[in-house]
Amino acid sequence: MPARQSIASRRWRMLQTIAATTALAGLLSACGVHPRPYTLASPEQKSEFPEIQWCGTLRLPGKWLDDTPVGGLSDIGWDQDESLLYAVSDRGWLHRLRLAFRHGELVGAKALNTYTLRDETDVSLRGTLSDAEGLQLLRANNDRRGDSRLVISFEQQPRVEHFLPSGLAVNEPFTPMGARGAAPNNGMEALTLHPKYGLLAGLEATPEGMSEGMTRIFSLDDKHEWSYPLASDTGSSLTAMEMLPDGDMLMLERAFSPPFPLVISLRRAHLGEPGTQAEVRTLARLSSGDGWSLDNFEGLTHLEGNRFLMISDDNFSSFQTTLLSCFAVIEPEAFTAETAPE
Repeated sequence: MPARQSIASRRWRMLQTIAATTALAGLLSACGVHPRPYTLASPEQKSEFPEIQWCGTLRLPGKWLDDTPVGGLSDIGWDQDESLLYAVSDRGWLHRLRLAFRHGELVGAKALNTYTLRDETDVSLRGTLSDAEGLQLLRANNDRRGDSRLVISFEQQPRVEHFLPSGLAVNEPFTPMGARGAAPNNGMEALTLHPKYGLLAGLEATPEGMSEGMTRIFSLDDKHEWSYPLASDTGSSLTAMEMLPDGDMLMLERAFSPPFPLVISLRRAHLGEPGTQAEVRTLARLSSGDGWSLDNFEGLTHLEGNRFLMISDDNFSSFQTTLLSCFAVIEPEAFTAETAPE
């Protein structure tokens, strides 16, 4: 009997060890599919830009719990009525997330659904047709649930389409005149809804026929256009824009041109009369050369009040990360436009 008890005891301990190892492996695996807090910069570095107040950053995983890949996220949109965050991928995926805040800080994000973007016949968009870059939600803050629509701009085959929250297209795609002259990978990255001019788009880089360092903002109904001076950093490009509460626009620019550092600029733009040049000044210039731990931020959405979210596109690269960052824009006492290039 003692021998048998010893064998049974050893087997029991072995099973316990296997169970504990399996549980640990599962825990470690689960940690790899959950968002984690991330530090963009030290408090001293953040304090250099008093008009931007940070409210939490998350590093998103490379896949959700159901093994759905997470990456290539080009833009985001906040549905206030549903308390949902939408994110579009340049591979034609539409993710829906639930966010968690604690004392105003972004502390968590949970994936709910992922859909493929589909045309009106319910066929998934593939290849160059699926390169979604800009996202703007309609009817997402009218105190009515279930009526939201998504406006998405595509870059490699430049066009705009309207979608249901399930990713199904509800109209024929169209290409606005303002997209003319854009290079294949420098098209409509930025979308927003202006209270006076309706849906506006912005081209990522200087289109044909415009002076270097300038790009174009335009209404999707082909009625209004403005020129926009990009930041002076080498390779700076317009990747997203959103309305500020006071009627100006918040612009997100990215400059990446090795060997120069990665620079993310948050800028305030004031649109004058159509046909004029926007007045622009920089609120914050975040540079990896100054110690900021950045990635390829190119998506932006308005939460509420003066609070916004921006997201980075990791290009499905193991050397990059998908970061979701919350910040507030503190209203300045006065607006002073920067000198813009001619």
